[in-house]
Amino acid sequence: MTNRRQHFADERLLQLLAEQMKLPLLQIARQAELAQMSRRPRQFLETIEDTADSSLKLLDSYLLSLRLARTHTSIQLEPVSVAAVLSETAEALAKLAKQYDCKLELHLSGRYEPIMAHRAGLEAALTSLGYVFIEAQSSLPEGEQAVIKLAAHRGKTGIVAGLFANMDGLSADMFRRARHLFGQAHQPLTHVTAGSGAGVFVADSLLSSMSARLRVAHHQKLSGLAATFPTSSQLNLI
Repeated sequence: MTNRRQHFADERLLQLLAEQMKLPLLQIARQAELAQMSRRPRQFLETIEDTADSSLKLLDSYLLSLRLARTHTSIQLEPVSVAAVLSETAEALAKLAKQYDCKLELHLSGRYEPIMAHRAGLEAALTSLGYVFIEAQSSLPEGEQAVIKLAAHRGKTGIVAGLFANMDGLSADMFRRARHLFGQAHQPLTHVTAGSGAGVFVADSLLSSMSARLRVAHHQKLSGLAATFPTSSQLNLI
């Protein structure tokens, strides 16, 4: 029964990812047409490169989520620096953020001991979230600066890490409904993004493999999606 449920979840995620891939492929096609008509095609080629890179990265993250889901009981968690992972995630998102005129900010409320996580899986999850957040911020009124914070703070049961932005439509109830609709609706996150939001559900799958749950959270009056991770010192005390 568990395998059947996992297969169904994998199938729904694949459908959502296929829906998501339509947008970057369409963007690449249109940019290629503009490049052919332009005397200065370089700017269009750079956009094509950045769009293709982010799409490939999302596909890689999806494939990693499948591998981790199939080896859930044997995943080796390790002490990971949350500051380092957030910094590397920001670097991975930098080109796409620039394309959407979106500002990325790192914010850590102090210094933290290492968290227990699967490092590659955590970075892939945060990067996948970043794609959705960047795309969502493109709908802001013209002239308003889009800002996304990659942040961590200490929670009651560990270190909370995630992405946060000015997203009025994001709430716990909305996210709960989106989880129910994902794989059945083309746009389960309608109040957040016009796209399929596949990156959110790829991140959800990756984090679930680490026994961490993606949830709506808040940081400095901003809404976002984050997960709580135990610290390595906590595990040593058990």
